[in-house]
Amino acid sequence: MKAAFSRRLLRWYDKEQRELPWRGQSDPYCIWISEAMLQQTVVATVIPYYHRFLKAFPSVARLAAAPESDVMHAWAGLGYYSRARSLKKAAEMVMERFGGQLPASEEKLRSLPGIGPYTAAAVAAIAFGQRAFALDGNAARVMARVMGHKEYLEDHSTKTALHEHGLALVPPARSGDFAQAVMELGARICGPRVPKCGECPVAGLCVAFTTNQTTTLPKRRPKRPKRPVHMICVAAHDQGRLLFEQRPAPGLLAGTWTLPASEAAASGDPEATARQVLAKVGLTSARLRVLPGQVRHVFTHLDVQATVVWAQVARPVPAGQQWVKPAQACDLALASYTRKLLGHIEAHASSARNKGL
Repeated sequence: MKAAFSRRLLRWYDKEQRELPWRGQSDPYCIWISEAMLQQTVVATVIPYYHRFLKAFPSVARLAAAPESDVMHAWAGLGYYSRARSLKKAAEMVMERFGGQLPASEEKLRSLPGIGPYTAAAVAAIAFGQRAFALDGNAARVMARVMGHKEYLEDHSTKTALHEHGLALVPPARSGDFAQAVMELGARICGPRVPKCGECPVAGLCVAFTTNQTTTLPKRRPKRPKRPVHMICVAAHDQGRLLFEQRPAPGLLAGTWTLPASEAAASGDPEATARQVLAKVGLTSARLRVLPGQVRHVFTHLDVQATVVWAQVARPVPAGQQWVKPAQACDLALASYTRKLLGHIEAHASSARNKGL
């Protein structure tokens, strides 16, 4: 069964694999960057970031030597910003401990910041041909159905069992292709809701398919509802410039630049909160206007509704902040959430200006 599974899957992969910029790549650094970006992010979103990131930082040495602000700017909009900071720290460690070359073993790869079991296995298999099995979400779903595993997918015992089963299926040769084939199967055929079993090359070897359980497996724990959050964001402006502040690390959107803001009760007074936000950065304003509508953004655990308050201020820039013209804000590391806020401001700021604010 093991030989038949890998043979059928690789035959399908050789014929049906998508052309992706990191496939057929021999540079371990490029493979590492792609795997870091693909964590919790879809392929279509990653591709342009992958090209831009490698153009800016074409080697481990260049990444290690780059200012963190430049790395964050290249990553801006991709989300999960701790990945970018970890890449930078890991590159520095590769230069210091491994002579500028990524280590080939899973164990040594896992010693680097931000590289967990999945990324270590993926890089070891794809970049170095090591016999390893990369258990990401797609691979876990495939293995759970193939095994007919009925325990919750999120359980540690389940992940251990699925990893052991997957590793046993890895062929002696082409471990990197096998890892990518499993991911490809999960992404394109063995989907989470309606798997395309009629197109699956290993359906006859899948317990879930042969026992008619493909819609009930894998078993998932109910998701916790996202916590609703109401934010007051202040568009503090002076002479056509907006005030941005850099988010501290660790924390949400750490390392990116955004508008000064504070969480507040949805029923509270937005202007009062805005004055508190301004006071924290050493600014005051007697001229405020709440922009109509709200900006919604969904994070991993938060459902944010943001109200933007337009504020006319005229003071020196506080420490840790900077004044930036909206047209030049793209030069900062901006999260997609902040880009939404700027779009909202652009849509409504003209009316504020017309009112003399």
